[in-house]
Amino acid sequence: MDHFIRLMNETILDYVSQGTSDENLIENTMNRLIENKIFLNIKRESKNEETARKKLEEGNKMISSAPLEKLIEIYSEAIAYALPGSELLARGFANRSAALTNGGMYEDSSKDIERALEIGYPDNLKAKLYARKAKNLLALNRKMRSEVDDAINQAKIWVEKMDDDNQKRLKSSLEQLKTNKSLKKPFKIWESSVFFPKTPDDHPKILRASGAIDIRNSEIFGRHIVATKDIKAGETLWVHRSYAFSLKSEYRYRHCWNCSRYTLSSVPCSQCSNVIYCNEECRDIAWHEHHDVECPAITAILAINMVDEENIFLWLRLLVKALKEFGTVNALYEKIKEFDLMEDPILKLFTGNVYDDTKYASVHSLFRLKSYPVLSESLAFKIVEIIFLLCGTTEILGKRIDDPTELINNKWAVFIGNLMFRHMEIIQTNAINMLSNNRQGNNISCGLFLAPLEDLCSHSCDHNAYPLSTGDTYAMIAVQPIKKGQQIYITYGTHYLKLPAVQRKQFLQMGFKFWCQCTACINDWGPNYHHLSCVDQLPEKKRNELFKISLKCEMHIPTRELLKERSTKNNTSSTIIEIISDLSKMLNIIGSDRYPCKEIEAAKLALFEIFNCVAGYI
Repeated sequence: MDHFIRLMNETILDYVSQGTSDENLIENTMNRLIENKIFLNIKRESKNEETARKKLEEGNKMISSAPLEKLIEIYSEAIAYALPGSELLARGFANRSAALTNGGMYEDSSKDIERALEIGYPDNLKAKLYARKAKNLLALNRKMRSEVDDAINQAKIWVEKMDDDNQKRLKSSLEQLKTNKSLKKPFKIWESSVFFPKTPDDHPKILRASGAIDIRNSEIFGRHIVATKDIKAGETLWVHRSYAFSLKSEYRYRHCWNCSRYTLSSVPCSQCSNVIYCNEECRDIAWHEHHDVECPAITAILAINMVDEENIFLWLRLLVKALKEFGTVNALYEKIKEFDLMEDPILKLFTGNVYDDTKYASVHSLFRLKSYPVLSESLAFKIVEIIFLLCGTTEILGKRIDDPTELINNKWAVFIGNLMFRHMEIIQTNAINMLSNNRQGNNISCGLFLAPLEDLCSHSCDHNAYPLSTGDTYAMIAVQPIKKGQQIYITYGTHYLKLPAVQRKQFLQMGFKFWCQCTACINDWGPNYHHLSCVDQLPEKKRNELFKISLKCEMHIPTRELLKERSTKNNTSSTIIEIISDLSKMLNIIGSDRYPCKEIEAAKLALFEIFNCVAGYI
């Protein structure tokens, strides 16, 4: 390792003193590492029965004391490490089902029970599973049905395989089950997707977007998005899923690696222990779309403890998706040459004659900030390491290459490295935090995602649109009336009422290399600035309508209190949806001509509070 650090420092000095170009950086770094025989040991297997057993034992010890979310995570990790079809895997599903039943999550528990039985759970324990299945069915529907009777009968059949003491206890619990009136009510996970609007589809060129927007380009703003007609507050501008995302390490056993959803009854990858999926369908989709290539590479990368692994996995995901789209490294190389020769900055984002942000064209030409030379060099070393691991675990270059010396002066290895370097810069400039809310209603970052169309939006500290997200999917919603010809603005930093203008500008200058000139910054709006009321300027009819709606939704609605009671109030979701609708009506009654004013400011802040609370809730 000391030799590696010394060599890296020498190369950095050479890079800075000689002015090495980014085009040659990867090739020079790769050749130098190969010449100095600095290679990495490659770990190829990650399933481990011993680790699975330890995690299973850890969960069993904590089953009555640990928070449910932590307990589920431990069992999910045990399941991920267990060998496919093994008894340990069946035990993992069975034990997790017990925790889920205790937590009132009966549907998820039933899924785990079926998986344990299908794999081959020990005969002397099957009666417990069938009894638990009957309990789940009764908790979900108190009526005795044929499915409940079947589960109880199966439990009675298998109870004979148990020892005498367990037989007595189980038979007693089966008799009590039919008359049990104290079953815990089913607990439903908060689903932020219920707040999502329908996907607009009336744009002729931009898929899954409203016809009220378009992509434009100018010398001052570069590529940006404008309104092609007047837009009302509350209108949905587009609903898109990210092009790619990655999870932080502490969330890889909580969220699905394919759709990013928080999952209680997950299934593991069949080959590695690194990721989980919310169901078998997501697992199969991920394997086809990207994980068959990245799976062994992720195992090898995790084994050498690289820092910023969520960034690295996102670089890798972009590369794999591009290769999958075009078929071969050579085909991708030719396509990128075609992209780079295109002069129209908007058309180079298009696939055929449409903008489709599920396609690589929407990503490759995104604006990217160049890294400082010293940082570029250290990142180049990291990228070359990844190339060694990728070539040693996959057939990305046509065959698996165990000996890195075969990569010296290899055109395709250098091309992949340069492309990954580009992906690194794209992600550093454009990646968005993937937010979830914890049980206290606070936003937490669980990963990163790349959303190409959102990345085309310009910044304002007083933004007129909001990306309402759930995991890596988001809906761009207008949060004030927007006139035809105006830009669609989001915020790269924070709203003007959260920080003084000078601090906002400094943050944006450091992070994004521009000095903000939005309306809020030009006018020096900050936390202590409040707009004047515009109510007196409204016609009497609109004033009365505004007053009625204001009373109805109570402008400063205690949203977090509603969320805390989500498991006991069935109408929580509908109440919040109604409040969002009423706040949008208020903004539209006031209209765009009276911006800015006290009423618009208050309604927007209330919307932001609600969106922050409901978005991505786990």
